[in-house]
Amino acid sequence: MNKVHYLLGISALLLNISWGRAQVQEFLDEEQQRITVAASVEREVEQFIEANFHKYRLSKVASASLIEELREHEDFTDEEVEKAIVAAKRNELRKLFFTKFPEKTQYYRAGTLPVSEEQTCVNGDFENGTAGYTFWADLRPQPQSGTAFFQSCATPTALTTTNVLTATTNNFGSRATLIDSNAPNYQQFDPVLASFGVNMPTLAPNGGTRCIKLNNTGGMGSSDLATVSRYFPVINESTLDFNFSLIMDNRPDHEQDIQPYFRARVKDVNGNIVDEFCIIANPNNCLFSRINVSSRRRILYTGWVCARLNVGELVGQPGILELSVSDCQPSAHFGTVYIDNVCGFTCATPQLGALNIDPIQLNCPSITPTTPVQVCGTYSPPVNATLSSLVLHVLQGNTIIGTINAPTQLTPTTFCFDLPPNIFGANPQGDFEFDVVATFNVTCPAGTFQYTIRDESAAIGPDVTFENCCLPTLTLSSPADDTNNNGQIASKRKERSDWIRATNVIFQGNNGVANGIVYHAGNFVELLPGFEAEFGAQFAAYPEGCTGNFLYRDTPLATPSDRDIPLDVIPEEIHLIRIGNGFTLVPNPAQSWVEIAVDEGEFTQIQITTIEGKSLMAQTITASQRHRLDVQAYPNGIYMVSIVLTDGTVIAEKLVKN
Repeated sequence: MNKVHYLLGISALLLNISWGRAQVQEFLDEEQQRITVAASVEREVEQFIEANFHKYRLSKVASASLIEELREHEDFTDEEVEKAIVAAKRNELRKLFFTKFPEKTQYYRAGTLPVSEEQTCVNGDFENGTAGYTFWADLRPQPQSGTAFFQSCATPTALTTTNVLTATTNNFGSRATLIDSNAPNYQQFDPVLASFGVNMPTLAPNGGTRCIKLNNTGGMGSSDLATVSRYFPVINESTLDFNFSLIMDNRPDHEQDIQPYFRARVKDVNGNIVDEFCIIANPNNCLFSRINVSSRRRILYTGWVCARLNVGELVGQPGILELSVSDCQPSAHFGTVYIDNVCGFTCATPQLGALNIDPIQLNCPSITPTTPVQVCGTYSPPVNATLSSLVLHVLQGNTIIGTINAPTQLTPTTFCFDLPPNIFGANPQGDFEFDVVATFNVTCPAGTFQYTIRDESAAIGPDVTFENCCLPTLTLSSPADDTNNNGQIASKRKERSDWIRATNVIFQGNNGVANGIVYHAGNFVELLPGFEAEFGAQFAAYPEGCTGNFLYRDTPLATPSDRDIPLDVIPEEIHLIRIGNGFTLVPNPAQSWVEIAVDEGEFTQIQITTIEGKSLMAQTITASQRHRLDVQAYPNGIYMVSIVLTDGTVIAEKLVKN
């Protein structure tokens, strides 16, 4: 009998493996279809820009400010200024396209693996292309790239309806490039470094045949910040390791706060940063090798190195990886990065070091001189660096209320701080966070360089809470105690040493995994008539005393894909002035259908004629800004499409049918 059970178990295991592979393949197929459509939309964008380039001009304020900013910061030639103006105008037209057709942005946002696949990284080394990844670029022509926008490593970025991108293959001029050694135009070595005699591979030595390159080497009037992001339904490892190869332009007389930078971060589903690091172009940092191009320009590069982001506090929860690289603020000097092996491998020696506080969440801890709260963690120094200092801060809000200047226990890889009883104050109330800061010294050719690494929290939510410190009983009633999944920690998490009786209402918030309401008590939690958990709310109750442990004891709910998460619709001013009225045909050339979209007003009549003037179709429609036509039956050739606006104006555009 045991043998039969064993064979059945093996069969079930194989079935589960097969089902998992089928889910992954279905995901990859859907992503490939999405990427193909996005590439088609990119062609529409280019057609739109070409069709409208001479119909718009940059506003006088934008063009004059751009020229003034360029002249102030850099020695731009007249030709370079003209190129910057053209680039700025093309950027504005791209924004205009997605403003007119916002629905097309859905094809630029990656889908998500099934939750059952957890953090399984089927394409961490990009061998399956860019499935699962979303790209965007903040294109900031001067003067937008001034200090109001550029905040170095703190510069904000978010996916909007107008900054979406799709990766193109082996196009080194693109802001998002899929490097593929098996596709046309592949270059084994980075072309910029190769032009100076340095052969830096475009593919990671320990990777496969593909990787991603972010940003280009264009610069010249637009300070671009390019980003790739990936949503993980469930983080199931304590670290996210990856490889990168960084190349940055550097001007000696620019201050550090306006140089190009590379930033890597992990966020929770609420946008809180869990871990991040940022590298600014700095020749004193011995992470970089240097090419002295002239007295006014250096190129800094790293070669392929590995890095680590600590995500221990996100284990069992969703997380978002975000990698960004930026040009310098004045826009003439570029930043670009190659990225590979985002997960699925272990970085044995993180080049930049690592620091992580062990997960800890305490509710009303009892602290005495003989039983202090202990905050421990792990660290690894940057390559060739030595530890200089390790400090723990206790914060309430953004204010430091206590500091311990050295750990109680320290080994080459671990640390522990013992917290004294008074560190939270005489009568602590509210939430507190731990912030551990480590500094490391490394000897570089230019002298001693200092790395600073920090971990600003030990857990998602407060590390220590002093709210309703453990009393024996609690009665919760509506409406005073009603709450949702987005409520404050103190209202979402309740514990008592004896019992909890509840007649309150719990309703849906953001429905994030492990972000629901939890009640536990030593003897019982009683849900009385009047208690209600509305559809979609997350709630757990179980017998347990005042442990401070609010582990959400349930299987994770299905989490939304990137396409289900609303875009951060940030209003963007478009610095264009329309030259006369007109309309757009998309796509153009067309094969089976074409959409008419007027720039201003509405139209009521449509006519299609041959180039010789022979009428092929005339139609009256309800006044509209858009209308779709079936042109599949027309022979290939050039046609004239005329429309009549509601004010009687007749305008025409050429249509190419192929």
